[in-house]
Amino acid sequence: MGNAMTQSSCSKLYGRRWGPAVVAVLRLVVGGVFLFSGFTKGIDPWGSIYKFGEYASMFGLAGYDGLLPFMAFSVSAIEFALGVFLLVGIYRRFTPYAMLLMMAVMLPLTLYIAVTGEMSDCGCFGDAVTLTNWGTFWKNVPLTLAVVYLVAYNNRVKNIYGFAVQWIVALLTFVYLLVIAWEGYFTQPLLDFRPFPVGTAIAGDDGGTDEDFLFLYEKDGVQQGFVLDSLPDDTWTFVDRVPVDGGGDDEKVADASVYRPITVFDEDYKVADGVVKGKGEQLLLLFPSLSDVVIPFTYHINETYDFCMAHGIDVVGLTSNGRSEIAEWNDLSMAAYPMYIMDDSELKMVARGNPAAVLLSDGKIVWKRTLQSIPIDRLSQADDFAEVLGWSPHHYLYFVTTLYLAAMLLVLIINRTHIVVKFSLNRVRKSRKKQVNLQSDMDGTYEPGEK
Repeated sequence: MGNAMTQSSCSKLYGRRWGPAVVAVLRLVVGGVFLFSGFTKGIDPWGSIYKFGEYASMFGLAGYDGLLPFMAFSVSAIEFALGVFLLVGIYRRFTPYAMLLMMAVMLPLTLYIAVTGEMSDCGCFGDAVTLTNWGTFWKNVPLTLAVVYLVAYNNRVKNIYGFAVQWIVALLTFVYLLVIAWEGYFTQPLLDFRPFPVGTAIAGDDGGTDEDFLFLYEKDGVQQGFVLDSLPDDTWTFVDRVPVDGGGDDEKVADASVYRPITVFDEDYKVADGVVKGKGEQLLLLFPSLSDVVIPFTYHINETYDFCMAHGIDVVGLTSNGRSEIAEWNDLSMAAYPMYIMDDSELKMVARGNPAAVLLSDGKIVWKRTLQSIPIDRLSQADDFAEVLGWSPHHYLYFVTTLYLAAMLLVLIINRTHIVVKFSLNRVRKSRKKQVNLQSDMDGTYEPGEK
């Protein structure tokens, strides 16, 4: 009796008419969230490594740094794959249970972070979308409830791909995510959600004057721009200044996102002006941790430096380490370029990798890469960097994504062609039978009960 009542309650919750529609909607929402979360982590594995490092430090597990790259790759791949599985309806029983297992970890973890405030954000969507700690927790509550519903009813709605090709879809999905994560780790993220994408100016024209800038001030939580000597009163607080783009009465101010000057210090931690130049070409070598740079890279670095000197490109080294580490590095690597200090978090925001290289032209970022991705053997025969760097990140991402989607579509067509053919043949057969019956009726030869 009790079991019958439970089944009846479940049937009412599912609903014969609207139940499949609810499952379809939840598949789109939950699958989309997992897919987006996995993609934003996978596209920038260095960012995921840094975030997992913060988690490890928070729980006193700093000695396991060697596992961080594995965690970054595996978590992003699993999240992305589960999102795809749910969207296309394969592994209908396994997928919701796997998602529920992940939410059983993430829901209490995000609650703990929200209550304690030990981290600024959970990093659920990388640098693409940043939520408050409480916003992240409350996002996970309905997401978990939706997953619970799918655990019960996801298998009642048919999938898009047949059972025989599910493993092919899974393989293609994992390979796709790992390819873009591999490129993000060894070259640079294929999509840059950080504050310093290619095209950002991090140094202005050294000959600029105050008349070339708009000054940003804040009052009562509202920011407003003023030209020189136009501040209405002294109740406004200075925030920043941005360059004016254009002239005359229609002059427009460049978006602050395309002008983000960085702060560089000398070895005495005093602001070093003019290090990042606003004129000519300059290569910035970024070292988040000098002690973690592999010794053979010193040859790679010095060869890159020699190429820059031969082509009139200024070279500057930036690191978050202190005076003693810089002195030790200069002795070890025989560096001929000057070294300056930069905030660790800002250094990692500009470019990923240790070391990384950023080329500037008139103070604006032209490209950025991990140093190891620059082919030194080919660089020695080239006239400029462009000859050896290959595809741009966006072109590479478009190519890989198009290849993945084309493969997924091809598998679907091959897998479901027999269903389309069978459906078409049945329609033709029914149409012919209907025509025969109609003709028989017109000829008066149709007998009652004849089909």
